Amino acid sequence: MSEDCKSTLMMIIEKALELEPGALKVDSNSERIENWDSLGQLSILVALDRHFDGRISSLSEMAEANSVLKILKILKKNSIC
Repeated sequence: MSEDCKSTLMMIIEKALELEPGALKVDSNSERIENWDSLGQLSILVALDRHFDGRISSLSEMAEANSVLKILKILKKNSIC
């Protein structure tokens, strides 16, 4: 998994959750980030889908991906990132 992928993903999530740049780490998850609630999860999915040209919406497992690491693993498994 490339560093580029990780940093891009964290930047997308930070923007989606309206967080300060650098607020997320690879081990960040919905339990530790106040804005990462159900609406935040939806914002993340929409932002990722836009960034990856609609390839996220078909991945049902993304709905339950509640951490940066889980999202990275799903993207890698599906050859998206």
